Order: sequence, then C-alpha cells, then structure tokens
Amino acid sequence: MKLRGLALACLGAVAFTGCGESAGDVAVDEQVGVSEAAATATRIYATEASLELSFETMGTFETREGVRSLILHATANRYLQNVFSFVPDDAFGKANIISERRFEVVLPEGHELNSILSGLPLFISVNTFTGTPTSYTAKIEVFPRFFDFRGASSVYIEEAVDPVYVVHGGDNLIYRGRANVLADSLAVSAEDGIPQVSRVDADTFKLDWTYTAVKQAMDPHTTPLTFTASTAGGQSVQKTARLVARVTSLALTTDDPYQVWPSPPCLPEVYTCIHSKPAGTTDFGDCGSNRQVSRCMYVANLCEVSPAAALSLTPVDASSLSPAIAAWNAGSNNGAWHHLEPIDAYSTPACTNPPATIQAVMEEVHGGLSQQYQGFPAIEDGVFTNRAGLSQSVFFENGYYGNGVALLAAIDAYAGGGNVQAWIADYEVPCHNCHQFNKVAVLFYPSSGKVLVLQGYTGYDS
Repeated sequence: MKLRGLALACLGAVAFTGCGESAGDVAVDEQVGVSEAAATATRIYATEASLELSFETMGTFETREGVRSLILHATANRYLQNVFSFVPDDAFGKANIISERRFEVVLPEGHELNSILSGLPLFISVNTFTGTPTSYTAKIEVFPRFFDFRGASSVYIEEAVDPVYVVHGGDNLIYRGRANVLADSLAVSAEDGIPQVSRVDADTFKLDWTYTAVKQAMDPHTTPLTFTASTAGGQSVQKTARLVARVTSLALTTDDPYQVWPSPPCLPEVYTCIHSKPAGTTDFGDCGSNRQVSRCMYVANLCEVSPAAALSLTPVDASSLSPAIAAWNAGSNNGAWHHLEPIDAYSTPACTNPPATIQAVMEEVHGGLSQQYQGFPAIEDGVFTNRAGLSQSVFFENGYYGNGVALLAAIDAYAGGGNVQAWIADYEVPCHNCHQFNKVAVLFYPSSGKVLVLQGYTGYDS
C-alpha cells in the first residue's frame, strides 16, 4: 500500500494560537497502510493500486430523515459505481454517492455513532467504473478531537478525547479529555455537553463525558466550550475550544479486509494492567482504550493470550513500603526488641508453565537466589500456608511487637491484594543472656505475580 501525505493547512476558522497548539506533524505509517491526521489537517489521503481516496477530517452534524447524524465526506479519483459502509458481519451507517467522484457516510446518533466514536473501525467498500482493480475496502477511525483554541496560553487543552473503560452504572464507556493548568479549580461552561471535571494532580484535570454529553458538545461544531481556571493568585483565566468528530486514520486495501484488519485480541500488557489494580477498581483509563480493556476484562487467564515462560524472579522497586516498615519497627527497646529489614520484591512472568505456586517460588529462592538468601532455613523447616495462616507470623499479627495488620494492609495495597500463598519460618539464634529469633516470610500474590521476601527478628532479655 502507498499513502500520500496529508493536507496540513490550518482551518480558516482556527486562530493562529490554535494552530500552534496542534499535535504537530502528521504521522504516516507506510508499513501498515494507516495515515493519521493531526487536528489541523483538513483532509486525509490513502492510495492503493489505481484508487486515491480522501476524507475531510472534520465531520459535521445534520438532520437526516428526522435524526441528527454525523456526516463524513470523501472524494475519489475514479468514477464511483457503488459504496457501502459496514463493520464486521453487519451493515453500519449509510454510504451515499453524491456525485461522480464524491460520497458521504451518514452515522445516526445513538448506537451506531457511539460505537464508531468509541473506537470501532468503520469499513467502506468502494467499487469504481474504471481502473484496475475496481473493488476496494477503506477503513476509517473517528474520534472526538478539540481544535480552534483561543485564549490564555496558561490553559492547555489536549486535543484528544479518548474512549476509556470506567465502571459506572450499566455502562463502562467514558469519553475522557485532559486540561493542563496550574490552578485551584477549573470549570467548563457551554450550552450543553459539559464534562465532569476532576483533578488529577496540581496542574492536570480530567474531563469526562458520557456518550450523550460528548455528542452534545460536538453538535453543533461551531459552538465552543469555555474553560475557566481560578489560579492560586486569585486570578481567573479563560480559554475556548471546539470539540468535533474527526477522521483520525484512513487505510485502503484490495485484499480481504477481515484478513488485513482482523479484530485485535486481548493484549498481554492490558490484561496485566487490569489485574494489577486493587480490588474494587472502577477506572481503567490508564490500561488502554475502552475496547482494549473490554477485550481483556473477561479473559480468565493470561495464558489464553500470551505464551508461557519459565518461572523467574525479577527484582522490582518496593521502596514505597518503607513507611510501613518504619511503623512496624517502632517501639523496640532494650528489654524487648523487634526489627524488619527492607522488603525485597520481585515480579514473576504473567504466564508460566507450569503455573507459578509458592512452592515453585521457594525453589527459585533457594536456587537462583541462594547467594542472596544464604541464611534461609531449608524449605522443609518452614510452613506453607495462605492468607488465613499469616497470623502465624509475627510480621502480620497485631500483638506485642509491631502492628502486623497495618503492615499487611500496606503490602496488599502494593501487591494488588486478593489470594496470597505464603511460606513462613522462624528459628532461634545465639544471644548472650537473651533470646532472639530470626523471622522469615515469603508471600506470593498469584493475581499480580508479585513476590515479597520479609526478613527480621524479635528478642527479649532473659
């Protein structure tokens, strides 16, 4: 496939400052036949064999047959015989020839428009009277995008509004944008289509829309949203931006579209992100797009989508547990003492063959990590247990020594919680006129693949 570059002239309605805030140059990937349009590109092109096809990137809303619909306009370099829009196994929207070389795609508001805006690619079969061959399939993607930025430069509105997976009521789809401004608060005003605004950090705000609200914000595309930020100095600054439905990618093929563009599977990195979240998580916006997360949400085991690997332990940072360790160590004195060393943490491959267990983890500790843990007691000198048996370890009981309940809660938060497999051991060591016991615990969290190794001791005067 060959692709032409995109027309990058700024839209006439876009102010100079709006052009300067665009995403930059257009990205064209020749290998996969996909052309991506920046927000200031007015037209997007693809070429295959004798057909050159282009779409106006900005869609507009009109009332068709009594229904508000998104209209996308396309142009071909060949006389058109027939056009038809569809998604895998289903007709979708409506494609109409409007002149010899021009056609439109109509997406009615509701299920069809929401599906496409949420990331479902739309296919269009294109048949021409002339050229060789005469049968093609185009694929487009359409997403909400901001443009025409006007106002204070201290308020930066990101162009992208992305579909993400957030559990809320009976729906899991949210359209999310972002605004960056160092401010005490940010408010958005418009005739309708106002997002829910929430703070992410000191200078970042999330902008969340339901489908109904994001459609209202885009229709009509001539009406901007106004962003008003209250800065720390008590000043109020504003910026306006318009939200539109934009064709962001276009590809063209003469081959079977289902083979060229198969439905993507669950990605291992998305699965891992989902299952590393704490129990009760509802917002998976940082794991991938709505459709990427949806594909993985009901996958029972990563081995269904990822090749298995041998068990190994890879060190990971556990410095965030330092405050919990310090709290557990507090209160030690010369008559009765207790101490927990910094916790070692490891990750295991997401899919192992055979499946990872605490027994296999301990074999790895005594094998590949034997130099690091030379003083460990033999595996048979410890006890294998589960969450219910963790109270057998002084690290996790709320008794005379440190607050083990608080320590375990911190470890759960770090490792993702859920099922825990454990091995615990203790043994007495020589101590002049006193008694001291070394304590060891190894925890394995199957859901996240995290392994934590705890070493410490307790003692008292004779």
